[in-house]
This record gives sequence, structure tokens and C-alpha cells, in this order.
Amino acid sequence: MQLSIITVNYRSWGHLEAALAALQEDFPDDWEIIVVDNESDPEAFTPFAARYPWVRFIANPANSGFGHGCNIGVASATGEQLLFMNPDVIATCSEIRQLQQVKAQHDLAIVAPKQISAAGKPQKVFDDFPSLLNQSKILKALLRWFAPGKFKDPRADHAELTYCDWVTGSVLLMDRDDFDAVGGWCEDYWMYVEDADLCRSAFNAGLSVAYAPSVVMIHAHGGSSRLNVAVKSMTKLEVIISKHVYTSRHARGFKRALTHALIIALRLPLLLFASLLNVLTLGQIGVLRVRARILVGLLAHYLRVVRSGSWLSPRALANQPRAKSL
Repeated sequence: MQLSIITVNYRSWGHLEAALAALQEDFPDDWEIIVVDNESDPEAFTPFAARYPWVRFIANPANSGFGHGCNIGVASATGEQLLFMNPDVIATCSEIRQLQQVKAQHDLAIVAPKQISAAGKPQKVFDDFPSLLNQSKILKALLRWFAPGKFKDPRADHAELTYCDWVTGSVLLMDRDDFDAVGGWCEDYWMYVEDADLCRSAFNAGLSVAYAPSVVMIHAHGGSSRLNVAVKSMTKLEVIISKHVYTSRHARGFKRALTHALIIALRLPLLLFASLLNVLTLGQIGVLRVRARILVGLLAHYLRVVRSGSWLSPRALANQPRAKSL
């Protein structure tokens, strides 16, 4: 196979149906699609998979997160190149070929296309590596104002190929050899920031990462992570936890401790205030209910960190080889 498309699905059947429809008509013989269905329900999985005999479906009984699901897909992949693509992304075979051409033309290790909403609104595709200085939007804005050449604005209208620290994993193309060389997706993350970690590994190996605005794909962002209040609060909680995980993996000494402290200081006061408002409004406002659930989950997580010394979330810990053997 020349290309393996890896998609991790979580109850996004409507989005996945649209994604497969966009690819089906002229799907090349030397490409393959592998869909890993997290927390797979046979009642939904079996009839859906039967409609697409040209797609390889893998039923994963656990909701083991994005990176772990991608690694499951790659284990069954035979393509020389790997395209990781969310189920809520609409891309034609022609657009994928364009992305391959950009990658080959510029000898890139990792490349991502421009992504827009169904209404045509551009989305953030790349950014700087997380660090002590960019943990808040205000800090990021100041960095981009003082040093725009070094700290590129990911929401600016970039017309040319843009080399960057990391690109989003929602649509990400790389060679299988490079994927194996950097060790694949890090399973210390359950969801979010694992794409920055993958690109950090590529950077450490001397490989290039770039954003290609000449190729445009539609992305209905959040198709799997905004199903309801419980799922939305869980995924937003995991964003914060993943920031801590990245810090524990890549920061050192006093800078590591200070970054952890800054992440906490930037989030806990706002979550506490939102939780108080949630009580005063009797839980009638959805966004406040989400914030209140995040606060409870985050406080529980910090208590686990004190007890265990590990920043990993319980969901990520379930994916660790040691945890599986116990």
C-alpha cells in the first residue's frame, strides 16, 4: 500500500459517513482506510461496518483515547505513508494527493493542510511548543507582538508553506519510516497535546514540520468531544491534564515546577468562580455545569498526583503496558 488513512472514531457515525462518502468514489487501489472504533458498541458498529466493505474496521472495546487508537490502527497498516484524519474531516482523494505533493516537493516529515469549518471559517492548525511563556492567551499574544517572526500567529492568513513547531493531529501526513523512528504516538496522553508531543519527537530527531495552506479541507471541529455535558467536561479536563503531562515530559528543573504551578494558577481560580456561579444559578446554565465538572475532576486529579507522583490521567494509565499486566 502507498497510503494508509487512520481514523479513530468515537460515536461519530454521522461525521464518519460523510467522510467516507467524500473518499469512496475515486478511492485508489493502493490506498487503505483503517477505522478504529473506540468503546465500540456492536449494535452500531456491525451494521455500519457492513455498509463499507472497502474499509477496514477495528472494534476497540475501550475508549482508550486518540493516540492509543492511532497506534492500534498503525499496527494493522501497510502503507508507506500514514494520514491521520479525524472522522469529522471531509477530504477528497484529490486534496490528499495535493498534500502528498506538498510533502514531497518540500521534503517534509510531517505536514498538515489548512482546515476550515463547514461555514468556511479557518481553524487553528499549528502553534509553538507549549512552554512556560505561552500557557495563556495573553502571554501568547504578547510574545507574538514582541517577536512576530519567531512566534507566528496560527490564526493569521498564511498564504505560503509555514514551518512550525507542531501541527494538529486532526489531519496529519507522515511517512511510516518517520513514524516508527520517532516512536509513534505517545500514550501518556489520553486526548490532546499528543500531536505537539509527536512533532516534538520529530523536531528532536531533526525532522521538519510544516503547515500547507495551499491544501484546504473541511473540519467539523469537536464532532466527538462535544456530544453532551459529560463528554465535553471530560475532554476539557483532559486538555489541562495533558498540558501537565507535556510539561513533565519536556520541561526540566525549576522551569518544570514553575510551569505546572502556572497551569494551575491560570485555571483553578476561573473554575472556582464558574462553579460558584453554577451553584447560584441552580445548575441551569450548561457552560457553568461543564466548568463545575471540570473543577471536581481537576481537584481529584491533583490529589492523585500528590499520592502517586504521576501526572497521567487514569484514562491514559489504563493504556500503559505495566497497568495492563497488573
